[in-house]
Amino acid sequence: MDNLELITLTKSSLKDAITEDKYWNGTFQPPFSKNKAKWILENDRASNEDVIAILGYENHNIIALVYLVPDLIKSDNGKLKKIFWSQRWWVSDKYKDTVLSTYIKSVSLNACNNQVVVKFLGDGTKAYYEKQPFIKFAKRNRYIFVFSIDHGLLINKKNSLQKVKPLLKLIDGLSRKIIASLNKSKIKSKHFLTKNVEFIDDNIWFFIEKLCLEDLVPKSKDYINWQISNNQYEVIQDGLDKAGYKCLLNSISNKIYNINTVVKFENEIIGFISAYVSGNRFVIRYFVANEPYYRDCVNVMIKNFIQSKCTILQTEDTKLGELINSSYFKVYSDVKELVSLKHNDIDINLNSKVVKDQDGNMF
Repeated sequence: MDNLELITLTKSSLKDAITEDKYWNGTFQPPFSKNKAKWILENDRASNEDVIAILGYENHNIIALVYLVPDLIKSDNGKLKKIFWSQRWWVSDKYKDTVLSTYIKSVSLNACNNQVVVKFLGDGTKAYYEKQPFIKFAKRNRYIFVFSIDHGLLINKKNSLQKVKPLLKLIDGLSRKIIASLNKSKIKSKHFLTKNVEFIDDNIWFFIEKLCLEDLVPKSKDYINWQISNNQYEVIQDGLDKAGYKCLLNSISNKIYNINTVVKFENEIIGFISAYVSGNRFVIRYFVANEPYYRDCVNVMIKNFIQSKCTILQTEDTKLGELINSSYFKVYSDVKELVSLKHNDIDINLNSKVVKDQDGNMF
């Protein structure tokens, strides 16, 4: 590694970097877009000296990143604790077989006094965490549904199919339309009022608050508005990378946004749905509904999914996942067990806590 430089990026130093245009003027390869950087600063649960990321550079080219999100979590007895979600741990292919990966991870743990929570244990990091002082908690399932003959997934699995990509793309489009039409026919029409919103107001917050009281992460109106804000993304036209760079945290695309929907019946809020849309992926961020209208809100969510023209839907909500799996047409479904981790030095009990879609879900 020539001229290796490790940068501990705090909220305060990120402010300075934005003012100086340090990572976006063509000198340093940026770790994330300027829009994402400004959004990070709006996290009111992060203090100025909290660590946001550890960056590894070689000759101003980024070769390693650990991205951290300061947050609060709630113990079994309701005690609040400041923690850091370890959201992204990346090392360039050139250095995957070196000590850089574990070294930068160790630096990140030290930088936040080991107060780290990992939302799920990925296959690529399992061996590392099993040797470290982390405790598993909050087992759950991740449901991934594919609603078309996804040509991208097929080509990724078998590269030789690249030769017939135009044909696969055509079949993909047709299958999506057919399956969407079949699922539309399963949705019973009722007199619900649905409204897409950019932010939640006091009335919406009053509805959400009572349904999120048991969440691992305590919610507030300001917190949710920060979490679902579309200001963190930069939308570009096809083929035009207006930012002039790519970034490791996905926030620049021709199709990237949060869709936030309020559902009302007889002028009363009965549901709130928020999903992250990126390319062909539709990831549930919030799905909270009054129990008598649960299935109706699922129908609204499926309508949103169809209108987004996405083909992949993802949730970690068991009730929602099982209902989608049993009620709607799809090409493929995958259910995978997930487990969250907390460092031993976090001195609260999380044995009975559940990590929901809306917890630690910052894309």
